[in-house]
Amino acid sequence: MLFAPRTVEADARRRGVRLLLHSTHLYKNLPHILSSGELLTARTLSKLYGSSAGRFLHDPRRYERFAVGLDYINCSLSFPNCELLYHRSRTDWKCEWIHFALRLDLLSCADTLFCPVSAAADFGRHVQGGLAGFRAMFEAEVAGHARLDLPREVPTHPQAEVLVHGPLDLSAVETIIVPDSAVALEIERLCELHGRTIHVEVLPQYFVWPKWLMKKKG
Repeated sequence: MLFAPRTVEADARRRGVRLLLHSTHLYKNLPHILSSGELLTARTLSKLYGSSAGRFLHDPRRYERFAVGLDYINCSLSFPNCELLYHRSRTDWKCEWIHFALRLDLLSCADTLFCPVSAAADFGRHVQGGLAGFRAMFEAEVAGHARLDLPREVPTHPQAEVLVHGPLDLSAVETIIVPDSAVALEIERLCELHGRTIHVEVLPQYFVWPKWLMKKKG
């Protein structure tokens, strides 16, 4: 074969994407995740915990507008969705969240979906799969957001999402990204307690507002 078939993962790497991130709450979610060995979907959590499942979810109300999302793990590309984390935190989002860096080959799974804006927007109307769905996240303009001054690997809209079908085994996690060494030590202790071997890395730059969003934040 002269040319290998194009995959989303290959397209992502050409663009410079190195991180597929799923953010989760350090205190509420991480101990349960390490214990179960899985990243669970909203549907699975609802079956396990009933009306109490909302405490494990980023935004429990979104599933009223996007039912398909019940079976997916919501992720971001290259940088966490800090706007969502900031609004969902009760204190300092940098101290409440950690990021799972997932295998990039998940981008090429047939059931992985992409959305250039929030997946819940317009009842999921903007969600699509495949290479076209991935590339839509990097259009020159998306819902009033332009690519001006954006890093090449960052989607055009700050709420863009990748939806990975779940539940997802922890073998899909390559690294747990944390803000400081104190959190790293605590997570390493929790991993040992639950018999999990996952690389933990301190990368504080993923816990601050990126420069391309600072004007909007202000």
